[in-house]
Amino acid sequence: MEIKFFLSDNEMAPTTISGKLFANALKEAGYPVEIIQNKEDKKRLLKTGDSDAIFFQKCFYEGHRYEDVRHLKGKVFLIYIDDDFMEMNDRGHLDVLKIADLIIVGNRAHAERLKEYTSTPCEAVYTLADYKNYPYTPFEKRNNNPMIIYWEKNLADVYIDDLLMIKEPLDMIHKKYGAAVRLYGWHKGKHYGLADKSPIIKKAFPYAECIPFQVPEIYVKELVPEIAKSDICIAPCIDIPDRYGKSGFGLKHTMLLGVPVIASNLGIYQELIQDGENGFLASTGEEWYEKLEIMILQPTLRKEFSMNARHVMETKYDYDTCVGVFVNAVKKHVLL
Repeated sequence: MEIKFFLSDNEMAPTTISGKLFANALKEAGYPVEIIQNKEDKKRLLKTGDSDAIFFQKCFYEGHRYEDVRHLKGKVFLIYIDDDFMEMNDRGHLDVLKIADLIIVGNRAHAERLKEYTSTPCEAVYTLADYKNYPYTPFEKRNNNPMIIYWEKNLADVYIDDLLMIKEPLDMIHKKYGAAVRLYGWHKGKHYGLADKSPIIKKAFPYAECIPFQVPEIYVKELVPEIAKSDICIAPCIDIPDRYGKSGFGLKHTMLLGVPVIASNLGIYQELIQDGENGFLASTGEEWYEKLEIMILQPTLRKEFSMNARHVMETKYDYDTCVGVFVNAVKKHVLL
């Protein structure tokens, strides 16, 4: 069987990185996989239909859309890795999901919600983490004074409302304990046509440091070691449809590093974090403040969370397990 992975040529996108991890995992398992990112190469293959199965990264890129692939229905297995729950009322989005043979998503709640929009089979899988570039940092190596609380998004400018939802508890924690706050992932208006939202955050959190986005090569080399030394990771998330498809790709890397986590009590975070065992979940401003304070005051608990989070990644979400879940999910519907 000839398998193609149609991925974006945007190497900065987390879903491109994730897609490559899946494609390479299938290669290592002995499947004939080819990654295609060039638009012209995609057009040629779509014209000839010279493939048994095509995996698509999302459904809105050129060569991935309904009008690009509909003629292949019934001739080629069409598999969409779709981590977005945005624009579910968009006709093009719905049409492509309806003609797909399989939809793969990153969390169970997303899979259930998609049943309201399409009868196409949908499977939830575990995203593969980059185990090589996120080594565990022993708790004892974190001797920060003041303590460092960090937040990170690949597209920080898109997620300012998530951060602003915990402004009051974060302000109180900073005022009482003097914790340093580092916020990673600001594009400064340079990419995706996005406006620079960091000034809004600097005004809201004048004590915080906004650290610019870096391309993957620089990020892994320079920022990951810095992030690994942080004392606490915060992962607030507003409860809106645009967030339903999140797979926890970034949070898994935090857990690999062993940075203790406090996350919103919803979606994929509920799958990754067992409250009070390998991190904290918080629903209200009061809970955010209470659990931040507990974590600051109890280094033994931070150490426990650090070690337990890494253990979860090495057992439940280890490489072989995640690859196995992915392959088995596909095999339920497609003869590989």
